Amino acid sequence: MRATAERAEPHSRKSIIHAVEQQVVTCEAELPLLEATQRMHSRHCSSIVVVEGKKPVGIWTEADTLKIDYSAPDAVLRPIRELMTPSLYTVDCSLTLDEAALEFKSRGIRHLVVVDDQGELFGILSQSDVVTRQDAEYFLNMTEIDSVLSGSMPPQMERHHVLADAVALMREHRTDSLIVIDQQEPIGLVTERDLVRLIAQGRMQSKLEEVMSSPLINVPCGMSLLAARALMERRQIRHLGVESRDGKLRGLISFADILANIEHTYVRRLRDALASRAADLQATEQSLHMAQALIEASMDGIMVTDEAGIIQSINPAFTILTGYSEAEALGQSASLISSGRHDSYFYTRMWEDISVKGAWQGEIWNKRKNGEIYPEWLTITRVRESHSSRTLYAGIFSDITERKKSEQLIESLAYYDPLTRLPNRQLLMDRLEVALASAHREGAQLAVMFLDLDNFKRINDSMGHSVGDKVLCIVAERLQACIREGDTVARLGGDELVILLTELDDLDEVHRTAQRVFDALQDSLNIDGMPLYISTSIGSAIYPVDGTDSEALLKNADTAMYRAKHAGRNGFRLYSAEMNDKSMHRLALENRLRTALHNDELLLEYQPKYSLLDGKIVGLEALLRWQDRELGRIPPDEFIPLAEELGLIGEIGAWVLHSAATQACRWQAQGLPAVQVSVNVSPQQLRQRDLETDVRYVLKSTGLVAELLDLEITESCVIEELDKVIDCLHRLRGIGVSISLDDFGTGFSSLSLLTRLPIDRLKIDRSFMTGIPGNPDNETLVSTILLMAHNLGFEVVAEGVETAAQRDFLTQHHCNQVQGYFYSRPLPATDIARLLAAE
Repeated sequence: MRATAERAEPHSRKSIIHAVEQQVVTCEAELPLLEATQRMHSRHCSSIVVVEGKKPVGIWTEADTLKIDYSAPDAVLRPIRELMTPSLYTVDCSLTLDEAALEFKSRGIRHLVVVDDQGELFGILSQSDVVTRQDAEYFLNMTEIDSVLSGSMPPQMERHHVLADAVALMREHRTDSLIVIDQQEPIGLVTERDLVRLIAQGRMQSKLEEVMSSPLINVPCGMSLLAARALMERRQIRHLGVESRDGKLRGLISFADILANIEHTYVRRLRDALASRAADLQATEQSLHMAQALIEASMDGIMVTDEAGIIQSINPAFTILTGYSEAEALGQSASLISSGRHDSYFYTRMWEDISVKGAWQGEIWNKRKNGEIYPEWLTITRVRESHSSRTLYAGIFSDITERKKSEQLIESLAYYDPLTRLPNRQLLMDRLEVALASAHREGAQLAVMFLDLDNFKRINDSMGHSVGDKVLCIVAERLQACIREGDTVARLGGDELVILLTELDDLDEVHRTAQRVFDALQDSLNIDGMPLYISTSIGSAIYPVDGTDSEALLKNADTAMYRAKHAGRNGFRLYSAEMNDKSMHRLALENRLRTALHNDELLLEYQPKYSLLDGKIVGLEALLRWQDRELGRIPPDEFIPLAEELGLIGEIGAWVLHSAATQACRWQAQGLPAVQVSVNVSPQQLRQRDLETDVRYVLKSTGLVAELLDLEITESCVIEELDKVIDCLHRLRGIGVSISLDDFGTGFSSLSLLTRLPIDRLKIDRSFMTGIPGNPDNETLVSTILLMAHNLGFEVVAEGVETAAQRDFLTQHHCNQVQGYFYSRPLPATDIARLLAAE
């Protein structure tokens, strides 16, 4: 079936073209149901249109999920053509929103498929698309949930039942949702939207407790439909539990119930409008005068311009809203009331819409005659005069200043702390519930950090509450600078603050945030010209380890905070003892590593490289060590990645380079043989610093001959900004420095990369020496690397040589140099001097 209409084009009608969703999810008729639901789930949509070529032939919606046999595993493999609704009701773009609302009501359907003049798919229109485009706020605000709540409770089912049982009960009651209970207490919900998700994920045989949407969010029965709809849109849900005055669950309200209420209001209005339109077809002189009278009496401002944007007519409300009289406005450009707030891109998009769709609607800022800039809701409609070829543009607008003030005030009072402007407890709990639901679905972690300002009561008691308030405001501002986008800082009351960290990749982000907080509060607070110092104690609980609901997480974070306070204030604790020990150790390492270089706790040891031709020392690899004054020797594989993460490796790497070169010069000054010293270069060091500048400075300041310096890089150093790194290495080799490719074979090795890199030697990673001789795989790898390197003109150094048998194998395959415990462990500079002297 196809709905079209022959009708006049009064500018007061709103075409459905503004509401049609053109990014339609489609599929072919033979596509299995499983793949169709996966497409719907990935796009978060309620229907999928079945097409042949570009023409729609059927539709499958969320409501059809109740028709599936959930006990038959192969039901999802049936082609969609066997399950779709083939009797489509299609409409074209000339239909108005009012007429579309009547179609939904009279035919009892949720979706209209929109086609173009050739009958090809143009888009899809849902009930919610139509109604949310109508100005329904007044009706929703004047109507309480109680007035549309059904007299009967929706079906309920215990959590241990399987999904098939729930679907059967929903089908029996002809409802789109079911309440999941545990010992008669509601704990969650299963809806048609959930069924699409579960079919898509292949979880049709699951228990309700495993797949339900939880928790069930409840609202009081006296809440307005406007507030209920806003809550649903904000939480991205379509059902709310409704509580009676005594707090007991009375039933459910869905987005469809709200739509039905709006439809009822609009059906009455549409009947009047349709009757009026029938009368308009008679086009009597009396009706024309009446229409003019209505325009004159309208509370909305009306302005008509020609194609050049010159004002042709206005109504009295235009004068009231803008301050310009008819004499002042007629013949002027419509830019007379332009505020200058919008750029050319805004107006280009507006006129593109008018050109394509014939209308534009939206919020805009304009200017009154007295210079005041104000927000208005504007609808511009293109009107073609029937008796001439002239095109006019009719603008209808209303001042929404008070509405926006009210919305902002309500939002501010309900969800923000009036002193600090931080989110309050209510908004924090809302965001925490949403974050918990998301973390549950994605299997992710989140953290709740509870902060309490140390000795804040003393500030209030000794200096007054006004000073305390100023402290809270400054602290709130600094905390907001410590978090990532998407995280939350909230004030619960007093000096109790909470940070919500979502989408945690690892727990390191928790203690990094804590460290940022400590750093932010380290500087004094300027209160009326007086410096004031403040610290905080922080406790953190992690989902799901320390709790799976908001109450448990806040309680355990609070407990952890008190542990931090009792341990001496200005500290941080995790609720879990094991996690806390790991976190505290890492935090201690971070703090101490930041000062290790300046406290002379970093040192170098050197491991000799031996020639397999004559057994003499031909090089020394400088290896970084950390001897902390309190923690002792810290393993390199523990502190070097940490230095890279903290951005300290650039400065440390420059120190290693200078120290190694200085030591090489000292050995020569002692009359010892000159051997080449190798220094490892980190990928972060290459990105953070100018390596060439660092090397030239070291060579000049120490006097080391460039040929005695070898830089060891890894393949990861050159993966990013390959051309830039290659240019840098060419320049370094040009001054005599040699380049070694370290850990060869453990990264993204490729022959094309090797041929481009300006290197002198390859270093075979120690992992390849395991099991040699005797391990055929490693023997083949090592011998192949040696053959390839020599063919390319590279020397080869083998690391991790620990036995004579390994040495003999490498000698047999013509390896140039070796290093490892068979020859020598890494040694301090004094022991290296004795080795060199012995040679």
